[in-house]
Amino acid sequence: MSYGLTLEDVRKVNQPTSLITPWGAIASLTEMPHYAMYRVDVAARASQPLHFFATDFHAFLEFGELVVRYIKPDGSIEVGLLAPGHTLPLPRFVPHAFSSAAPAVLYLFGPRTPQGIEQHLVETEAQAQIAVERLDPHNLAPIGQPTTDVREKYWGRIETILAGDIAAKRLFIQKGGSGSLEFHVEKRESYYIHSGLIRLGLRIGRAENYSITLGPGQAYDIHPGVMHLREGLDDSVILEVSTRDSDSDSYLVEDGQTYRHVDSAIQS
Repeated sequence: MSYGLTLEDVRKVNQPTSLITPWGAIASLTEMPHYAMYRVDVAARASQPLHFFATDFHAFLEFGELVVRYIKPDGSIEVGLLAPGHTLPLPRFVPHAFSSAAPAVLYLFGPRTPQGIEQHLVETEAQAQIAVERLDPHNLAPIGQPTTDVREKYWGRIETILAGDIAAKRLFIQKGGSGSLEFHVEKRESYYIHSGLIRLGLRIGRAENYSITLGPGQAYDIHPGVMHLREGLDDSVILEVSTRDSDSDSYLVEDGQTYRHVDSAIQS
């Protein structure tokens, strides 16, 4: 007799693949229908054409430095410099574009749509390249805001990128650090491993423990009711997207400061 979730229900790891573009690459990082998270790689000396989305997105720059161009309501073009660790709202229908002298990694968070992410171009690749070549990044004003609600934890650090019906966080887990075993009743969440190596501890079935190791470029979706914890096998950075986040929907099962997750003898 089986009780609750089985190993087959929770063992799937997402292996996102990137769509290569003239300016870099973009990859969808979660298969959840409730939200979307994308990784955007901007290549060195590359320039995106001005484009817009039909839905609201929120951007977070993890690595590098980006020149941001966007069209204001009066039709004029504003230009700014987005620094790593900063966030930037990208309202729907507002044309914008990123460019960089060196490689950069940006994450986008927003709603899931049946057609995925659609970029509607308002200029050509050639026009974008010419516009960026005329800019001097050293004379640009900073744009965007730093993350909020930064909390130092015994296992690392957590900071908020976006709060609302769709939430996003950046997690730093230090090597050897382990969070508590917990579960949510309403919240759905997804992790993407930007760097490092983590062990995701799960408790399923008849209180059986199981672990999944996740490395850079891998993602994992966590459904309500799944007991889980995060342990750093190396210093690691995780990008998380979820439905609305509330402390009242986090149920502690084991305290990470004293608990050590040991796998049960589960047959694969």
